[in-house]
Amino acid sequence: MSDRDEQIRREAMRILQVLIDTPFEECCPLSKDYEDLPTRLGIYAVKHREEGILYIGKAGNLRSRFTGGHKAISWAYVERIDPDEIRICAVVLSNEWRRSQLELETLMIQTLKPRYNIRIRAEE
Repeated sequence: MSDRDEQIRREAMRILQVLIDTPFEECCPLSKDYEDLPTRLGIYAVKHREEGILYIGKAGNLRSRFTGGHKAISWAYVERIDPDEIRICAVVLSNEWRRSQLELETLMIQTLKPRYNIRIRAEE
C-alpha cells in the first residue's frame, strides 16, 4: 500500500468515526431548506436515532445535495420511518481531499455497509 493510499484510508476511518460518534441531537434535522448544513464539499451520513448510519455519501455542496431531494430520505419515507427519527451528519472536507472524496466515501461504505447504500446501488 502506498503512503497516499494509507493516508486516504486513515482519513476515511477518521471521518467515519466522527460520523458515528456525533450525537443524533447534534445532527441536522430534515427540513425544507437545510440551513444548518454547510454549502461546502463534504461527506455526510443519513442517521437514524436508534439504528445509526443508514447511508453515507459525498457532495460538492452539502446543503444543495438535500434541498433537491435524496434517495435515502425517500427510502425512509417508503419504509414509514418517522422523519423526526432521521437526521443528517456532515463533515466538511478541506480542498486537499477534493480529488480523493470518492475513495474516502468508498472506503467508509465498504467498512460500515449502510443498508441504504446497498439498496440504492442495487437500484442503479
